[in-house]
Amino acid sequence: MVYALNVFNLLPGKEDQYRDYSVKAGKIIYGLGGKVVASGWHPMRQLHEDATRQYMIVVEFPSDGVFQQFYDEADRQGIHNLRETACTDYIWTLYEPWDLRAWVNLPPKEG
Repeated sequence: MVYALNVFNLLPGKEDQYRDYSVKAGKIIYGLGGKVVASGWHPMRQLHEDATRQYMIVVEFPSDGVFQQFYDEADRQGIHNLRETACTDYIWTLYEPWDLRAWVNLPPKEG
């Protein structure tokens, strides 16, 4: 399993374009066994003095290979441009799962 984190701002007037991208990308994602596990908009509070992104989406893919299938199919269908020209400040990062509880409970390293 891998997670794609997307944080971004929509360009004014491009909401329908991003909506079109979301529908087309979603068909590919869900068709490959992926799913959106979280989404949010209009941050309630800015907790760190950094550039604010108004939207976030987390997509779960069964594997890195499946993510690559999504990416390649979206490229083949030419839908990346819909996202790229509708958004600004886009950060798209792929993460592997992290068992935070197990990591926190690791014994300290000596030395």
